[in-house]
Amino acid sequence: MAIVVEMLVPGATRQHADLFDASVDSAVAQAGGPPEGLMVHFARPEGDGFVICNVWRSEADMKPFYDQVFLPILAAAGLSAEAPKVTPLWAFARPSE
Repeated sequence: MAIVVEMLVPGATRQHADLFDASVDSAVAQAGGPPEGLMVHFARPEGDGFVICNVWRSEADMKPFYDQVFLPILAAAGLSAEAPKVTPLWAFARPSE
């Protein structure tokens, strides 16, 4: 079952979010493409920080990428995140091309 993963990064600016996203893009490019199971990624503002939002095919697909890519990038930027909130996804639509 697909999941939605939301992770709050408090005390972070738009510039922090942009730097984080650029670092993730670089890691993905070095790996030769997006991680297996990632369906969509975006970040949005919340309170005094931002929320990293992703849709994954499964938690098993998500966990290695969060542990090996997301969390080290956040730490390198001097940021920390709350524990990810993981919820099941019942429906997901993609626009037709």
